[in-house]
Amino acid sequence: MESVDRKTWAGRFSLLTPWFFDIMNAVKRDCKNEHLRLNPAFVREHFSGMPVHRITIDEMRAVYLRLILAGNDQLAEFISNRWLFRNMELYNFFEQALSEVSPEFEKISELTEEQAEKLIRESTEKFGCESVFCFVALNDVVIPQDVFNRLQRESVESLAKRQKAAEDQGGSPEERLRQEVERLKDRQEKKIQEMTKRHQQELQRLNAEMAKLKEAVSQLKKKPSLAAV
Repeated sequence: MESVDRKTWAGRFSLLTPWFFDIMNAVKRDCKNEHLRLNPAFVREHFSGMPVHRITIDEMRAVYLRLILAGNDQLAEFISNRWLFRNMELYNFFEQALSEVSPEFEKISELTEEQAEKLIRESTEKFGCESVFCFVALNDVVIPQDVFNRLQRESVESLAKRQKAAEDQGGSPEERLRQEVERLKDRQEKKIQEMTKRHQQELQRLNAEMAKLKEAVSQLKKKPSLAAV
């Protein structure tokens, strides 16, 4: 596996690039509500000022990953924190397991290979290797590099199997989500077109009535008044 600096956010997310769609899918509401809606300048710069509700997950994924890999640590930390918040059971499992190794687990420099293998084995049995790998990478869990590499290989294999199974069932998760987004967009656009058409018809009706009213008023003005008779 490619060697990267796991101490940097860019390094961690470069390892997680194959899973970045899944990560963004988990935190997309947080990104829209807590980041994009509160940062109109960011939306103007990176999404051409598009309304936030119309920004797709594919568009978010492309922009966010590019910025994180370029060194935007604040954005990387935001996404990491929101993902962890949505995976608290996984966090609690690691916290408990590491606390059994040392009450001050934050100060552990590196687990022994035996400790690391036990931790990874038990966590993957409970949560699956892909989620565990994302957690380990995001938090730079102090497991030996060999154990980390094995976990990464297993996760890559698991992801490949998952993607193949999804394709066999009618498309990848990304493609199905993209199709659903396009379907919703089409439905929304049709509703807008129908509302616009009804609005235009109503305006035409009102204009026609106004024209008739003006004509009636004009005809009344042309008639002689009683005082002139």
